[in-house]
Amino acid sequence: MATLELRKLTKKFGDFTAVSEMDLQVADGEMIALLGGSGCGKTTTLRMIAGFTEPYSGSILVDGQDVSKIPPYRRNIGIFFQNYALFPHMTVFENVAFGLKMQKLSKAEIREKVEDILRLVKLPGMDNRYPREISGGQQQRVALARALVTRPNILLLDEPLSNLDAKLRVEMQVEIKHIQKEVGITTIIVTHDHEEAVSLADRVIVMNEGKTLQMGTPREVFDHPNSAFVADFMGFSTFIDGILGAPEENGLRPVLCGGVTLHVLESAAEGLETGAACTLAIRSENMELVDGPGTDVAAGTVRTSTYKGHRTRLEVENCFPGMVFPEVNGYMETTGGKQVFVRFPADRICIYKKQ
Repeated sequence: MATLELRKLTKKFGDFTAVSEMDLQVADGEMIALLGGSGCGKTTTLRMIAGFTEPYSGSILVDGQDVSKIPPYRRNIGIFFQNYALFPHMTVFENVAFGLKMQKLSKAEIREKVEDILRLVKLPGMDNRYPREISGGQQQRVALARALVTRPNILLLDEPLSNLDAKLRVEMQVEIKHIQKEVGITTIIVTHDHEEAVSLADRVIVMNEGKTLQMGTPREVFDHPNSAFVADFMGFSTFIDGILGAPEENGLRPVLCGGVTLHVLESAAEGLETGAACTLAIRSENMELVDGPGTDVAAGTVRTSTYKGHRTRLEVENCFPGMVFPEVNGYMETTGGKQVFVRFPADRICIYKKQ
């Protein structure tokens, strides 16, 4: 397939910088997720790679060749659009075969390639149906087949799962990852869903205001976000302000959070000075409800509880100036005003300098 490299890739629209000096190296067969909210620059980056948007400066290299000035149709890049962009007047076969016809292949070659790719995306026997006659998940598979059938060097996926319901989204995550690995194609996926990003990609890039905030493996970015902003985007729900204390002999650092002292790993607080104002972040599922007071335990009052099917999420107040949001396994019947004790495990807390 191909390697991809972005060197100081920048896009400006007037005085607005959509993408700022982005550097990225993608290995042959690797899948990269560009993750961020609306307006962060991820789709603009994808469009520059595809050739639909001209960079302001910087380079796009495919297998070491600068393609920045090459038109889209000569880049051999497959593109999966958010809305699938299927031709409604064409059958499934005709939709998938469209790119092959542009390559002027013989009818026999087109038939063979289309049938092979439809088997790969688990749509055999759907050749003669029209898009309106198949489900949303099947339409998505057709769009994916059309993007893959020409054997592009690179595959670009623009929010591929955003139009699907929750069950189909999970199923298609598995399918896309399986197909991408089987074909071995270098892939860039754009998404605003952190769970989708970590489920699919080999590496995740978190973007905001055109800049790369963090790049790493899914586990690195999910478990160890490098800033409070990234932690918030990666699903951390509880943030607690405090003052960092001096190192203890047990490898922990105390943090005074109002009237409660919590602890973090000394390695997590590296670079922060004693007395620094800081912010702690922890995931809902990493907090624990315990029977009573203790080390790293704060007492609070349940404000509301929400049953989520396999877990119950609590809103707990009066622990600290802000809310905390612990989750417990299964169903927990509780009423507002009930006192609970929440434990904050030191090895599950991220700590940042307060901004």
